[in-house]
Amino acid sequence: MNFNSASNTDRSLELYVFGENHFEKFHLRSIAELKEKLHPEKKCWLNIHKRNDSTIFHEICQHFEIHPVAFDDIDNLQQRPKLEDFDNFILIVSKMLYTRSDIDQLEVEQVSIAFNKHLIITFQENEYDIFDPIRIRLENPNGKMRKLATDYFVYTLLDTIIDQYYIILELISDQIEKLEDDIISQDKKIELADIYRQRKTLQEIKKNIWPTRELVSAWRKSDSSFVTKKTTPFVNDLYENTVEIIENLEMQRESITTLVEIFMTNISLKQNEVMKTLTIIATIFIPLTFIAGVYGMNFEYMPELGWKYGYVTSWIFFIIVSLVMAIYFKRKKWF
Repeated sequence: MNFNSASNTDRSLELYVFGENHFEKFHLRSIAELKEKLHPEKKCWLNIHKRNDSTIFHEICQHFEIHPVAFDDIDNLQQRPKLEDFDNFILIVSKMLYTRSDIDQLEVEQVSIAFNKHLIITFQENEYDIFDPIRIRLENPNGKMRKLATDYFVYTLLDTIIDQYYIILELISDQIEKLEDDIISQDKKIELADIYRQRKTLQEIKKNIWPTRELVSAWRKSDSSFVTKKTTPFVNDLYENTVEIIENLEMQRESITTLVEIFMTNISLKQNEVMKTLTIIATIFIPLTFIAGVYGMNFEYMPELGWKYGYVTSWIFFIIVSLVMAIYFKRKKWF
């Protein structure tokens, strides 16, 4: 089989060959190198990402005889999380969530996992991932990852991905609490868009966690020879984690709804304060307007119009009336 090697310099095939008493790791540049390092009696984890080479997924799938339907699922980065059982492997499509700075910069990356009795292949969009703890655990000769079957290794990958959902939800919870404090204290100006940004993040999580629960449920029911009984308790725990995340997600969605209500109530209160202030000002000016209107009629026989101190007296009267009304409103605690 001829493979295009023009982009080999851009490739990074991360390979781990391991067993209970064996461990090796390699960073390869071509499938030819990969052939030399694979061990038929050992378990292997091959981690690849597209990076600058869009053909690498296709070449790997061809090399390991992965079904064309499965390749379409792997290559389509807008795929829903799901599990598919084929004759020579099981395919899991999942969504990995992470944030490199803050929760407003949520990253969603598709991670596809194909595995059988001796091989695990992870297909990633980008070079960045959250699997460093797994790499460290894999070096431990006494760990379960080295002793148990490949399905346990796949469980640890999915468990790491799902644990990240907890972290993202915790960050959102902190943001919601901060927004609530800022809205109530009014120390910082909060826009409705700040709240809906958190809601959008929750919708993104919901879009991925529900099919992930279905994925894990399908794994629990699978009768494939690549799924062992020893891993069943761990998969059950994984399913319970997805249910817990969904419950937590619904709680956060309710918190967002409550936050919107608080925000709108706060806006209404501010508007009421403005209207009350304008009403008080208008009320104070009612008697002043009345007096000015009476003496503005310019009838010929109005005794006060010819009075020497009429103008000054009018201003004194205006000021006294305004002060009396202002003091009255203040005692009534209208402002």
